[in-house]
Amino acid sequence: MRNFLQLENVAIEADSTGISQMLSETPIFSRGSGCWLFDTSGKRFFDATGGSGAINLGHQHPRVIDAAMVQLQKLIHTGCKLQSDIRGELVTKLGTFSPYKQCAVLFTVTGAEAIEAALKVARAYTERKLVIAFERSYHGKTTGALMATWREELKAYSVLPENGILHSPYPILHSLNQNHSTEFCLEALKQTIQQAFDIGYPPAAILLEPIQVTEGILPAGREFLEGVIAIAKSFKCLTIFDEIYTGFGRCGTPFYASQPGITPDLMVIGKALGNGLPISATIGNPAVINALPSGIQTSTFSGQPLACAVGSVVLDIMLETMPWQQARRTGTLIVEFLKELAINSSLISAPRGEGLMIGFDCVDCQGLPSPELAKAFTKKAMAKGLIFFCGGFEDSTIKLTPPLIVNEEEIQFLMSTLAQVIAELETDNSHYMEKLALNLTP
Repeated sequence: MRNFLQLENVAIEADSTGISQMLSETPIFSRGSGCWLFDTSGKRFFDATGGSGAINLGHQHPRVIDAAMVQLQKLIHTGCKLQSDIRGELVTKLGTFSPYKQCAVLFTVTGAEAIEAALKVARAYTERKLVIAFERSYHGKTTGALMATWREELKAYSVLPENGILHSPYPILHSLNQNHSTEFCLEALKQTIQQAFDIGYPPAAILLEPIQVTEGILPAGREFLEGVIAIAKSFKCLTIFDEIYTGFGRCGTPFYASQPGITPDLMVIGKALGNGLPISATIGNPAVINALPSGIQTSTFSGQPLACAVGSVVLDIMLETMPWQQARRTGTLIVEFLKELAINSSLISAPRGEGLMIGFDCVDCQGLPSPELAKAFTKKAMAKGLIFFCGGFEDSTIKLTPPLIVNEEEIQFLMSTLAQVIAELETDNSHYMEKLALNLTP
């Protein structure tokens, strides 16, 4: 018999997972506390990624840890088809926390899986198939969710059904391009829906992010969201908000849909519900959710007792502390600070965001998007102990999504570090321009 325990074998993590793709110098982390991560040498880094927006209550929150430890000793797993007391408790709390007077909860594990479930629900309820999504959208990388995700390169190795999705323009509120305006995008949406009817595939739903995160922190704006909901109703299709990133206080309200007048038919939630543990769900009116027959959407780990116990205490903490209020105040402070920096620096532009979902663009001396500068910005910040992601549809956006619990001292560290990095980049750019001028001198 072959011995599989061959010590000379070497294993590495697949490149596709994205580990260390941000920068080759990305540290290896071994522990976290609050807003901070610590690498294997003990150096600390302010985590302005917030665990990709999932650690709204900070790393290793003591009550979250305690809830997990208690549940670990009681019941970890039942499978999705068996009920547990803690699962029922979380359903009740989600109903209280959600914007729906009557609420049904369809548990899933990951964000992409929750999107898949929401699309199934919409198709079951409307008895239609096609879905309208938006340019620059990101909804996940599994096949059904990937149809709605905008970037074509992410779809290269997936077989996608034809006539499943149509994409419509989404506003860029800081852009001067008329094709990015709210009015233009709402009119284009009507035309996109009409196109769906014309090809014989009336849409089941309109799926959108209230703020597009992956492609550059792009708020849709209240006027656009209200318009989308009204248009959807006129064509008798559902509206689905992907609140996986924007939910649980991130944008200054419990959910983006918690604001009067912009409540969709369905919401997809996840990330911060588990504060680091994988759990997600589609929620909405029972009449809509329960249009999907029993057994059509199941997953072995959906509604897992351990994740539900953590989700339950997360909601307790949020209802007690209302961290969205702090997020709103802190976010306003940071955006105003960035606007001041942008006035005095030619290298950054368009500071924007809501709550603690903030972005700005790195631009060259001609005011054009600069991916190179965004990477240099990220590298310099990391050397100073500040971690964030850069990217966006022009690969030039700096994205800040720290935990909602960030305190005054940590805010000052964040802002002062950003200012230092910009000053250094200005100096580097000035030296470069001087060298360029000398080289061009006859």
